[in-house]
Amino acid sequence: MLRPLAGLTAALAGFAPAAALACGGFFCSSTPVDQSAERILFVQEDAETVSAYVEIMYQGEPEGFAWIVPVPEVPELDVWFGGAFNALDLATGPSFTGNFGCFEAAAGGDDQDADGLPNDPEVDVLAREQVGPFDTVTITSRDPRALVEWLRENGYRILPEMEPFIALYTAEGMKFVAMKLLPGEDVAAIQPIKMTYRSQGPAVPLRLTAVAAQLEMGVKVWVLADKRYEVANAPAVAIDDADLVYDDWTGQTNYVALVARAVDAAGGHGFVTEYATPTAELAAQIRDSFVPEWAGQEAIDARDALADVLASKPYLTRLYTRVSPEEMDMDPLFVPSEGGDVSRVHEIPERPGQDACGGGAEDFDACAFAACGAGGACAEVAGAGNRAQAGCACAEGTLARAVPDPSVPGGVAVACGDARMNFLNPDLTPAAPDPLRDFAAACAGNPCGDGGECVSLNGFPACRCDAGFVAVGARDDAGQPQPTCAPALAEVAAPVELREPDLPYPGRPVARPIDPVVPGNGGPGMAAPSDKDDSCTAAPGSTPGAWWALLPLAGLLRRRRRA
Repeated sequence: MLRPLAGLTAALAGFAPAAALACGGFFCSSTPVDQSAERILFVQEDAETVSAYVEIMYQGEPEGFAWIVPVPEVPELDVWFGGAFNALDLATGPSFTGNFGCFEAAAGGDDQDADGLPNDPEVDVLAREQVGPFDTVTITSRDPRALVEWLRENGYRILPEMEPFIALYTAEGMKFVAMKLLPGEDVAAIQPIKMTYRSQGPAVPLRLTAVAAQLEMGVKVWVLADKRYEVANAPAVAIDDADLVYDDWTGQTNYVALVARAVDAAGGHGFVTEYATPTAELAAQIRDSFVPEWAGQEAIDARDALADVLASKPYLTRLYTRVSPEEMDMDPLFVPSEGGDVSRVHEIPERPGQDACGGGAEDFDACAFAACGAGGACAEVAGAGNRAQAGCACAEGTLARAVPDPSVPGGVAVACGDARMNFLNPDLTPAAPDPLRDFAAACAGNPCGDGGECVSLNGFPACRCDAGFVAVGARDDAGQPQPTCAPALAEVAAPVELREPDLPYPGRPVARPIDPVVPGNGGPGMAAPSDKDDSCTAAPGSTPGAWWALLPLAGLLRRRRRA
């Protein structure tokens, strides 16, 4: 029987309880969503205006929260509903069908300015306002050193390793929106931020995100406009349904792993167009969806807000990629496409001998569900229940880190990341004593075991496994993801040689001009023309535009857990 493996029964998450109710409506669903991915919704309001809805993810103390984003001009700011992102994700994500008999798979200074802020003559405070739970300020400077110093004086934690990434955007004439929580606000109050500004097209500046990104990080982009959109400066990556595998034992597919491996094969730059469709039916479906009474008015408002946004434009495109920090050396731009509709439904082929109910341990290919990154190769290790588990053999110069991944059994995977992208390791970046750099606890207890060495990678435990051992994902006593080294069941193929990332990682600054010298051309991804002389300028070869980036300073600096 051909049956759907994931349907449009979503939760406006954030408001749903831990155990979803089987109420059968759009609000209620047990379908998992990859909330570790960065999620951005762009709305091309008109030819020269873009709105960017950006989800902000943070765990830590309220006083430690800080968020900085480069923008082409002073934006109009507002907040949005966190639950709407989960609903949008579930309503538009990949859906799978197949001939399975037992389970349904998951889808997969001293001077003050007018606002009372210290005013550096080299830093202009363009705007300050309270937006929802946030205290926001928009600043600009032609000197990245002055801008960094201003941020430090105003309580934003900028380590020296972050300064070159700030300079990438000051060299392109960008402004910066900086946000902190208002006094008395808790992290539970954090909401997505909406920014509206003049620009001719959406873009995501991943270079700044590279400072604090996890390995194989998902990036989900939705573009609402008059027609379909595509990525302009990276390959379009496609997934062949013939490569899809369904695991009857866990009810999961290998779709996410296929995307990650395809992007790696494309040099770390590429997006899959997961869905492209007119919005009228989708908007109506969401507006008419059921929200249970216990969810409250806020959930109803989130549903209605999402329906309103979807109805505002006739076409929606969803794009997805999986990238590691060393691959974030270009900023993807999105432009109108002449392509047609793209279905989100994938059919998983039935394979000979597939056991619809038993699990088929002896035929199970664990590596079909794994993506080790461009610097890694998959190898199987002994797992529970006589089923093999996927592990990663990492190339020289890389480290294995555990990452949350709801698409694999246990929700924890490993990937191999470039050790040069290590911004907070005191052994690689010596500095004066600083409690924020004390990451000895990351390797406490030697999580890598006797088969490897633990190294702090940006404050998280990472493994350099011995010959014959590979890294696997596990959880510590507190339930946190961590890697460990286990013996491989067979000889491991040598991973590929690493490429040089075009990023200012510690020890390899990238030379960039400080002052913008070439005016922008107003083309796709460029800021729209302005009356101001300095609002649309760019360094040679740069691509400023409708920028979004997350620099989660506090998230980068937070400990893995309290000592």
